[in-house]
Amino acid sequence: MEQSKKNKKSIILRMLDNARANDKSVFVGCAIFTLAALIVPLFSIAMPKVLIDYLMGPAPELWGIIRIVALFFLGGSIFSFLEEWLVYFFYPKITALRIDYVRDQAVKLLTMDYKYMESAKFFEERSMAFESTSSNNNGIEMIYHKLFQLPQLLLLILLLSIFIGLASPIILIAIVVNIAVSSWVSVAINKYEYSKKEELSKHKRRVDYYGKTAKDFTYGKDVRLYDLKERILDNFKLEIKAYVDVFKLIKNREFCLGFISLITLLISDIATYGILTYLTVKGMPIADFSMYIIATSTLSQKMTSLSEHITYIMREKMYVRDLFKFLDEDLGETGGERLALPKECPLEIEFDHVSFKYPDTDMNIYEDFSLKIPAGQKLALVGINGAGKTTFVKLLTGLFTPDSGRILINGYDISEYKKSELFKMFGVVYQEINILAYSIAENIACSAENIDYDKVDRVLKQVGLYDKVYSLEKGVNTMMLKIIDEEGTVFSGGESQKLAIARALYKGGNCVIMDEPTAALDALAEAEIYSEFDTLVEGKTAIYISHRLASTKFCDMIALIDGSGLKEYGTHDDLMKQGGEYHKMFVIQGKYYQEGGDVA
Repeated sequence: MEQSKKNKKSIILRMLDNARANDKSVFVGCAIFTLAALIVPLFSIAMPKVLIDYLMGPAPELWGIIRIVALFFLGGSIFSFLEEWLVYFFYPKITALRIDYVRDQAVKLLTMDYKYMESAKFFEERSMAFESTSSNNNGIEMIYHKLFQLPQLLLLILLLSIFIGLASPIILIAIVVNIAVSSWVSVAINKYEYSKKEELSKHKRRVDYYGKTAKDFTYGKDVRLYDLKERILDNFKLEIKAYVDVFKLIKNREFCLGFISLITLLISDIATYGILTYLTVKGMPIADFSMYIIATSTLSQKMTSLSEHITYIMREKMYVRDLFKFLDEDLGETGGERLALPKECPLEIEFDHVSFKYPDTDMNIYEDFSLKIPAGQKLALVGINGAGKTTFVKLLTGLFTPDSGRILINGYDISEYKKSELFKMFGVVYQEINILAYSIAENIACSAENIDYDKVDRVLKQVGLYDKVYSLEKGVNTMMLKIIDEEGTVFSGGESQKLAIARALYKGGNCVIMDEPTAALDALAEAEIYSEFDTLVEGKTAIYISHRLASTKFCDMIALIDGSGLKEYGTHDDLMKQGGEYHKMFVIQGKYYQEGGDVA
């Protein structure tokens, strides 16, 4: 109910609520700034009249002129300084309000369903929403800055409109018409630009990709050895051209509509100077003429500023609205209500008539696929590339949702578990290893606090990394990579995979999944890891995925899958006797090993 009310609030009210909740002093600062900013232009308007009246008086003196100028200069300087100081003082406070939204955005990205992370279309549609929190000069933060300045503009325009309107309503009408037309032009341009946001985003993403590729040292060897420089640069130029072409459409529309506001500006200026000149000829004092000229110029300038503020807010509000829509929409980050099973309880897993294809694709990975893994069983999942082995893991761990059918854990559909609780039950090691720029201990514990260092040492010994880690000067406190710490260490591919296995062992869980994590190790090192794992996962449900069928000897059962689903199922001896696909794969790999090769 509370979320529904929040969704119905206007964008501006929601932003003001956030400011009130996080830093009420911004509102106090806005009030003082409004007062100071209101007084500063009044000094500029009044000073010429006072000075000219004095000069036109009976006996003007030099010291009198100096006093008038000094008084206005001093007063204007004090309030002008206060105005500028308040802007700079509250600037970081407004930045902090934006950072609050950056945090909310990061939390959403880190907790939403994994399927969205693999969707380029998802990020293209929301790239401008993410841009709204990316800078001090647009989106959320600039709307706050504009709102901070808005009250003083409104009050000053109201006072000057009354003042000028009493002298000549026609001047006021001409100024208002000019500003109204200019505002309409700005809104029309902003809407057109917004209609092109996805097209701009698509080309910008591609331009960014080639720009990052050119700077990414990991591509350096391939670019040079395979002479990819020209290919990358040619693609880079094509994408830049495509981006510029869309940008030109927007600027051409802006240029054409700009002529309309130029015409109304000329009419406004002719009306202002013509009427004031006429009134002066008819007897209005020169001092008043100078005052009204500055007042109309100030009003026109402030109304233009107000128009720019409002149209800017309207434009950026469209992207902020997209951000709020992203923050509010259910992207599967919560899941059900069921908690994780106790750690000592092994999982019984069942795929019940599951069908699945990846979003935005037409090919089924699974179609009416069924498989049951009893609690505590060690299962080897084998098959050729593209058979759906890694997809099995993504579905089981809740990263993707089946299109039809059910996945049950101890009799309950996985959709009934809270996502965070579901993740607790699995310790997974993937072939693609992601090492973070944290210490070795933090990489293993996935935390910076309450690290069990005895447990860290234990899992390092289990995966054969203990001696390597403690040969380093700082041991487990050594930073990984050289991104944060230039003296950080970089592991080899095999060492990185061992570190990932240590991470899974540290976490524990009810089910351990090895998704080809030993691909970078030789066959003997792999056999050693699996042999150790056979002891470590005692009592847990374990799933082993590997191209090397030698690892299947550690498992209770073997499931061979292909594009049509479960093709063969049984023990190693049973499947060898059947003489089917498993037998064929095992024999071929056996010959390869005997010839001194290795299987990746």
